[in-house]
Amino acid sequence: MKQFFLIIGVICSLSTSAQSIDEWLVLSPLPLVPPAFSETKNVDNKSFSSAGLLQHSAVNVTSLVPAPDYTEQQWKGLTWRVAPGEAFHPDTLEKKNLLLFHAVYLTNNDWMKGTLLFTFRVDAEVYVDGVKRLTHNADGGRKPVEKRLATDWEPGKHAIIVKSVATPGDRTLFSATFQADSAFKDSPVAFSLSPKRGKRVLDVLNGRRVNGVELSPSGHYLLVDRSETIEGKSSRGMHLYRIQGKQVLYSLYGQEASHARWLPGTEDRLSFLVKEGDGYSLYIYTPENARLERLFRSEQQLSNYHWLPDGSSLLYTVSENYSDREWELRKLAGIEDRQPYFRHRSFLCKLDLATGLHTRLTWGNLTTSLMDVSGDGRRILFATSRPDYGEYPFRKQSIYLMNLDDHRVDTLWHDRLTSISCSFSPDNAHLLVSGPAHAFGPLGMAIGKKQIVNGYDTQLYLYSLVTREVTPITRTFQPSVTHARWHRDGSVYFTAEDTDYLRLFRYHEGSIDQVPCSGDLVQAFSLARNADKAVYMASGVQHAPRIYTLDLETLASETWDDPTGEQYRNVEFGEVQDWDYRYKGSTIDGRYYLPAGFDPAKKYPLIVYYYGGTSPVERTFGGRWPFNLYAANGYVVYIMQPSGSTGFGQEFSARHQNNWGITTADEIIASTKAFIANHPFIDPRRIGCMGASYGGFTTMLLQTKTDMFACAISHAGISSIASYWGEGYWGYSYSTNATAHSYPWNRKDIYVEQSPLFRADRVKTPILLLHGTADVNVPTGESIQFYNALKLLKKDVELVLIKNADHAVVDYRQRILWHNTILAYFAKYLKRQPAWWENMYKEKNL
Repeated sequence: MKQFFLIIGVICSLSTSAQSIDEWLVLSPLPLVPPAFSETKNVDNKSFSSAGLLQHSAVNVTSLVPAPDYTEQQWKGLTWRVAPGEAFHPDTLEKKNLLLFHAVYLTNNDWMKGTLLFTFRVDAEVYVDGVKRLTHNADGGRKPVEKRLATDWEPGKHAIIVKSVATPGDRTLFSATFQADSAFKDSPVAFSLSPKRGKRVLDVLNGRRVNGVELSPSGHYLLVDRSETIEGKSSRGMHLYRIQGKQVLYSLYGQEASHARWLPGTEDRLSFLVKEGDGYSLYIYTPENARLERLFRSEQQLSNYHWLPDGSSLLYTVSENYSDREWELRKLAGIEDRQPYFRHRSFLCKLDLATGLHTRLTWGNLTTSLMDVSGDGRRILFATSRPDYGEYPFRKQSIYLMNLDDHRVDTLWHDRLTSISCSFSPDNAHLLVSGPAHAFGPLGMAIGKKQIVNGYDTQLYLYSLVTREVTPITRTFQPSVTHARWHRDGSVYFTAEDTDYLRLFRYHEGSIDQVPCSGDLVQAFSLARNADKAVYMASGVQHAPRIYTLDLETLASETWDDPTGEQYRNVEFGEVQDWDYRYKGSTIDGRYYLPAGFDPAKKYPLIVYYYGGTSPVERTFGGRWPFNLYAANGYVVYIMQPSGSTGFGQEFSARHQNNWGITTADEIIASTKAFIANHPFIDPRRIGCMGASYGGFTTMLLQTKTDMFACAISHAGISSIASYWGEGYWGYSYSTNATAHSYPWNRKDIYVEQSPLFRADRVKTPILLLHGTADVNVPTGESIQFYNALKLLKKDVELVLIKNADHAVVDYRQRILWHNTILAYFAKYLKRQPAWWENMYKEKNL
């Protein structure tokens, strides 16, 4: 089939600096046939024309991935070919109408304004990044007509696709050039046919995701919880696979089906709830014979459940709300009474499947939370907790063993001062306990004499139900445990923060060994109940979570699925390298991200990121702070882990207590200076920093101690430790692990002297404050009062509020604007390009 290509030429109406587009990709032409009765005028008295062919012949442009010699996956008959950048005159024209798609990529490293100018001879539409931006209706004529598309160009690579209709006799279709606005005449713009690009915010927000995996008892089947977001709209489904061959056997879509669970026993059977009538029905699917049965229908009390091991009954919770639904005045019952669920209580119930009898298991004025069921199904572990403002750390927990036959309760621990969680060993003789290092007094502690335990540094213990003895498992183990599960052979598999990695470990007969896994962060794992098989999800700094199978006998691991492989096929990443710094006897762990196409001979602006709180900045692929995305915008990004973080041992994490930047600020400053000195490709005049929450506090504090940064960004930062302690929903409770035994009235050296608000006059750096207006963790006033102070001090400060956002920005559109705000602010000060910021936040004469 003959193909029609456009004529490329400089349009004389533009200045000589106009840039012609010399080469395009063209998709396999699609023949078009006018509809029946096309010679008849419609209700609007209009005849069908070539414009109608263009309008009513559609291909999903957002799904197209133009690339040389690439065949579109969704449409196997369509392949992209390179079109010559000169006039093409076929000797014999096809005697039919053709739908054509031409594509080219525009790359601009800086925000700019510019115009695409087209000279059309046929009906055409122009799409930029999948959005239709321009339409030309030739009205049956074939004379050249100029049309302009003037627009803002955010930094990155943009796909420009021209959809047109060629009719018999058409020899040329259109031509195009690009003209930068005069203010951006020095901004580089390049056109190419390659889809290779850097990561962008839409990659973070859209695409496929794996939310969880659960292996069947035999290990032959896998339940995968998947979701997909397209332009901010998400769908979710659970899919049952046969591991061998990845065959989909059954799928559950939407919100109606939920709480899928593998039944206990030797046979692989999957149960799930479906919303039917006024309640939930329980279904069971058997993959071996594809049998689906409904066990009961429309139970109004059931919304979640846990199987007893013999399959005879279900345990579930009921919730009761003791809140005043409509009130004018209300006396608080305690510090937590501002929280919306404080007056809710949940209790345990049992449903006997043979009789349909519902039995209440717990009662009282405290929520009872199920921890585990014994392997023989005779006993359950549950806990209660309550605030106690008379004794640090102001909350007490009790844990009980209940005999399900007579509901007799044995109290294991009453009014514990540290919270723990427990699970039964396979032989029901021991409990696996996870909790802080001081969960059993000094038994699990490995800190300095004057240090206080960081309660977020989770340890593991074995507790004998026979002797009541406690054995610490991880006392000298540096990583901090995140999730642990028993295996049938009595060993324990668990994930733990290991510096900035999240790794899988195995405890067996007194020793802990790392299980070799792919990826940097093992985010979830599942063990087969009756086999030595496992699956896990893991991501890396350059790839989203993938699913892997794991043989527990050989520890051999294989990739089973890469859900986002196609999405990131054309995304290029720069290198990520480790860089640690030794400072005052401590190693400050760090890593840095380089832009793709990094040139060591150039000078790059640097973004420094840290948390400074009690968690490591993990090697995440996406999330709220996608470091490889910042690198894709031309920055080197340096991440560090100052003192106080978990994952480096108890002594290191205990440094978080009663510190609030005393140590960490100096470590960040010293490490950043050393990083700059050791990396000559960094421009020391263009260094920015940013952090969120506790990291936002760290950002504010840093600006009172140094002027080394060209700008700083604080999201949801704490400016006054005292006001955060009193106003945040979890301020005073978080402080039990940040300022243990220290309060505004006895440690003014911390609550006042370390608060950025009381040091505001020392700030010399331009700073951007970002905050959600509905933040209940760090109240919005923390940024407002710092903004007020800096304004009165005539400092360079900006405050951007995110409407109705809580501590994190989750709304799709707001996430894009928030992300662009960050990049625009950095561009203003680190690239000396204020146009993007000034365009987003136009000054008004108020």
